[in-house]
Amino acid sequence: MENQNLSPELWTREEASKIKKVSKKTVDRLLRDGRIDGFKIGRKVLIYPYSFTEENINSIRPKFI
Repeated sequence: MENQNLSPELWTREEASKIKKVSKKTVDRLLRDGRIDGFKIGRKVLIYPYSFTEENINSIRPKFI
C-alpha cells in the first residue's frame, strides 16, 4: 500500500515522534494529558503540528491557536 499523505498540516504519531525525536509512547502521553492537540480517525491518530511546541509541552496550560 502506498504511503498516503492525508494533509501536510497533520502528523501521524510516527511522523511526530520522528520529527520531534521522542518515542511514540511520549506522543501518546502528551495527547492523553492534553499537552498536544490531535484527533482520531478510525484507528489512525492525527496531530496538529502547531500544538507540538516546547511551550505547550513544558507549560501548565498548553496554548493552542
